[in-house]
Amino acid sequence: MLKPIYGKDKILMFRLLDEASKNSAAKLALQVEHTLSSERSVDSTQTKDGAITSDGGIEYSLELNAIASDDEVNDMLKRSVDEQKVLEVWEINLAGEKNEQGQFPAKYMQGKLESWELPANVEDLAEVSTTLKIDGIPQDGYATVSKEQEKAILYTFRDVTPYTGEDEVSGEDDPEVEPGVGA
Repeated sequence: MLKPIYGKDKILMFRLLDEASKNSAAKLALQVEHTLSSERSVDSTQTKDGAITSDGGIEYSLELNAIASDDEVNDMLKRSVDEQKVLEVWEINLAGEKNEQGQFPAKYMQGKLESWELPANVEDLAEVSTTLKIDGIPQDGYATVSKEQEKAILYTFRDVTPYTGEDEVSGEDDPEVEPGVGA
């Protein structure tokens, strides 16, 4: 039976390329949606025998929306626009089949954000909207999500007995992590 893909199972993690040797990637909290798009220009030339087509280059982009929050990842993304910094981005499928090392299926991309839009409507939460122009073609692979990141993203199972501060699934638990709140 075919298994449907749910958008809630795919998260984005970011890192500045020039900080790759010293920082881990971090999840953008409160993601609402993202869209990974590919577009190729196809030109048509009319001949006496009919039209023929020729392919142009392919372009990838990643549009994303998230509820704004005052955190390091939002600051880093905004700064990347101001300073024209290249970002590394992982689209991680948390519902996908893990490999032998326990890593999740992922797409890896590099590129630059072209804008940072943060409207402030009186009746709504402030929602960040931006587009990442991707260099080259996204690469498929597997990404490591640490136990701490996984707990913050998914929260872990607890038994119905009184909570003792230890999580039986991963060895420990952080009582400050709220269910469904991203890292």
